[in-house]
Amino acid sequence: MARRITVAVAHDETAPIRLIREHIPEDSAIDVVEEFSGFELNAEALLRLDADLLLVACREGSGAALDLVELWHTVRGRTPVMVLSHGSDQEFVQAAFAAGADDFLVLHPGPYIPEQLARDVEFAIRKGVTRNRSAAERGPEGGNLICVLGSKGGVGKTVSSTNLGAALATRGKRTVLIDLDLQFGDVALALGLAPEVTLFDLAVSGGSLDRDKLDDFLLRHPSGLRVLAAPARPDQAVSVTAQLLTTVYALLREDYDFIVVDTPPAFTSEVIATVDVANWICMVAMFDALSLKNTRLGLDTLELMGHSPEQVRVVLNRAGTNVGISDADAVEILGRRPDVLVPSDREIPVSINDGVPITLSGSRSQAAQAITSLAEMFLHDPESAQAPATTKSKRRRGLFRRKRVAPARELARGH
Repeated sequence: MARRITVAVAHDETAPIRLIREHIPEDSAIDVVEEFSGFELNAEALLRLDADLLLVACREGSGAALDLVELWHTVRGRTPVMVLSHGSDQEFVQAAFAAGADDFLVLHPGPYIPEQLARDVEFAIRKGVTRNRSAAERGPEGGNLICVLGSKGGVGKTVSSTNLGAALATRGKRTVLIDLDLQFGDVALALGLAPEVTLFDLAVSGGSLDRDKLDDFLLRHPSGLRVLAAPARPDQAVSVTAQLLTTVYALLREDYDFIVVDTPPAFTSEVIATVDVANWICMVAMFDALSLKNTRLGLDTLELMGHSPEQVRVVLNRAGTNVGISDADAVEILGRRPDVLVPSDREIPVSINDGVPITLSGSRSQAAQAITSLAEMFLHDPESAQAPATTKSKRRRGLFRRKRVAPARELARGH
């Protein structure tokens, strides 16, 4: 039987306690023991609370909610806090993690809460409580997990993921690529594969999951790469949960050297769960002002979630394009130099249409060489990646955090 967990809830008028209770399954062994209609709580009141976790439910952009999260983090740093919001604007998500949140999920407006969403909330609560009770911070044994992120669609994230996976596989590394863009994933198409089974089929297969069963759902690519494809239809995405992914990652780490995960352009609960256990982050950006700005926000968010800059590789696509932005401008906007510069090349769209990664096509182009160099970075020094950031103690705090996050916080307050 699951250990019972006690939760204190603070909420505003947009998230009544009835709605919050409906997000927690009745059989979850999670008890709401305190309720506060508002966020005006002082440190003394928070110290008196006897709860395993604080749940803050609010409208998107609530500055008062962020203040409470930050105060809780200050006076109850060892006890997790989780945010439920009506939206997941990237700057608000960043501000929540900056304030000290352990997790962030989006509220369903009701009146009927999908069961899977309720299970996601249960999992997030249990994850937060469990990892904060752990006395030792241990990284997972086995293969390295590389989470490929892009702050917006169309930046070349899937091209980077497929070419990285194929390059690692052809260099003798057992590699699996997971398409976590659950509604519009194109990994299989980019690799010229026609999936008969997908993540959805795995999710609804029933029974326990072990290594042999998981292997039956992996597609085989000629490069030696294994692929776990995204669901065939957008409506099937709800069946793939953070809990399932956690199990899948743990099993794959036992058999593979590298697990590459292609993600959607948003910090969904599944993406946050993946970032949480990743050894490496590969952030993909495009050479334009909007993409560079959003990538900077993403990089700041990752650091606030506990990933040091040394764990992040930045890929800049269409580098050198004459769009009125210099290389120096790009560095200034990003706050760091990109690790890999991929120039524009007509061979890239051709390779996508042909379903053959440019790193496998025999191309000697600068674009192919640049993408290959990304794989070489992981091959030459895989052990330099730190263990995944699993506790708030690794997050940046103090003056650094306040200075970096102030613009996002101010924007959040203005909503």
